[in-house]
Amino acid sequence: MAIGIHVPMGRESRQPWVRGALFAAALALSLALHALLLVEFPSLPMGRPADWAAKAKPRPLVMREVRSAPDLPSYVQPEKFRPENPEAFADVEPLQKSLLEDLRAGAEGMDFVPPAPAEAAAPMPEPPAEPAGMDFRQDILQIEKKAADDELAALPRRTAPAVERVSGAPDITLPATAEAIAEATASVDGRGDASLQPLSVLSRAAPPASAMIDAANQGELSEIDRLREQGRMLDEKSADVTDVQPIEQLLAVEVSTYRATDENALYFEFAIFRAGVEALPVLPKDILLIQDCSESMTRSKLDYFKEGIVAYLRTLTTADRVNLMRYSDAPALCFADWQTATAESLGQAARFTDEMRARGQTDLFSPLQEVLRIPRQPGRPMIAVLMTDGRPTMGTVDSSDIIARFSKANQGAVSVFTVGAGDRVNTFLLDLLGQNNRGGSWIMPLREQIPDAVKRAARELSRPVLANLDYRFSGDSAAEVYPGTLTHLYLDRPLRLVGRCPLDQKAAVLQIIGESGAQKRDMVFAIDLSDAEEGGEGLRREWVAQKIYKLINDHMASGRAETIQEIRDLSTRHNVPLPYGADFPM
Repeated sequence: MAIGIHVPMGRESRQPWVRGALFAAALALSLALHALLLVEFPSLPMGRPADWAAKAKPRPLVMREVRSAPDLPSYVQPEKFRPENPEAFADVEPLQKSLLEDLRAGAEGMDFVPPAPAEAAAPMPEPPAEPAGMDFRQDILQIEKKAADDELAALPRRTAPAVERVSGAPDITLPATAEAIAEATASVDGRGDASLQPLSVLSRAAPPASAMIDAANQGELSEIDRLREQGRMLDEKSADVTDVQPIEQLLAVEVSTYRATDENALYFEFAIFRAGVEALPVLPKDILLIQDCSESMTRSKLDYFKEGIVAYLRTLTTADRVNLMRYSDAPALCFADWQTATAESLGQAARFTDEMRARGQTDLFSPLQEVLRIPRQPGRPMIAVLMTDGRPTMGTVDSSDIIARFSKANQGAVSVFTVGAGDRVNTFLLDLLGQNNRGGSWIMPLREQIPDAVKRAARELSRPVLANLDYRFSGDSAAEVYPGTLTHLYLDRPLRLVGRCPLDQKAAVLQIIGESGAQKRDMVFAIDLSDAEEGGEGLRREWVAQKIYKLINDHMASGRAETIQEIRDLSTRHNVPLPYGADFPM
């Protein structure tokens, strides 16, 4: 550091001794400042001797009061899984309402002529098939049997005393005469001689008593023959001991596998479909079409859904029953009760569809509660098709609450399928609502694809053949199989299961039980995993996706953060993207 001093240039400053004195003073001042810096700032290393730290005077320590931090709870409840981001939607909602009001005011000021309907009215249903020829002989037999049953039911009941079993007496005897039977009856009622009678009492029977005794004693079986006879009695057929009928001969199963040697696991997929032209009888069904008519749907998107609904109505048969529901802030039904699919009912349903308008807010949970109140008939699967963007704005708006509460109350009784399209669809709600209720979802990226999605739903769900399915694997398979809840079995919609088991597993046994009307049926498949078709790594990715669905349901039920971490670990380990993108909870 150098310090300069400005001195006015006078006559005396030109003398050498003056300049020398000034330079010496400046040098002394600079040395003093450097010494002061070294003493006050010991961390500066320049110019210090090696033992400076040892000779430096230590600074005194100042002790302050130490307070303990409060104990944190052992488990902190994580935030709810709410992918719909209601805060962001609440910011957009006022602007959306303002724009809709401006558009409505402009539209009302214009002379608007409604266009012709995009689809013709619902067609006349095909005439029912000719009834089979009547078999009058069978009808007469049924009438006679009914008359005999009624006569037996009208007879007064009479309690007979217990008769002690007599060792060696025959189980079945030949018929006796009416006189012998009357005498025996009188003795039982106390009107005759109840004392022991000689065998001559039966001499009036036909055939005589001697022949009856000889018949009872003849043909005595040896011990070996008796054991064989008992064995034949135990050799029963399955139809004699159960009301479940096997149907695997009517169905086929395709098996594909993927051997993941990096984790010593075998992934597999089963696809079950009809085996040929001989098929199970199609069950009559009840179809409920539910349409979201809130403002968020917009007029153009609602028109696409209306086009799909009319196409769906045309696929129904006279064996089906139908009803429609529209909702915004409250649900409304087309019919007070189920209606058979006739030309009149389908025409009324088409008019109900044409009158749908996009108005009001969205209350999604109320129509779902109304679905559970609709009466169901045993033997007829009830299928609900929900068409919405899945964005509730009033009532219960939390997606997790809607899914969990409806699924718990439904218990798989109503099969729910969902259809949505566009970039604002709540995919999380539509996916899980279908997955948990014996259904599925069709999510299309463009609204123009809505009619095709609804038509596809109508085609795949048109012919149910087995309802309320349940399945199980052989105990030694050690397989982890998804989904846990199966849809009904449809002729035009294969039933798919994905699973994971040890790499050395060679075979598995699959049993699926369902209902075909009032009849229970099952299918049992012995599957050779070692000789299955190669399915590729996509099987593992599909299994991971199905397990993630299961873990999300676990998280909604328990709320534990460890479940979310397990989902993330699965996604990272198998390179499977997390579902729902940025909507997934962080």
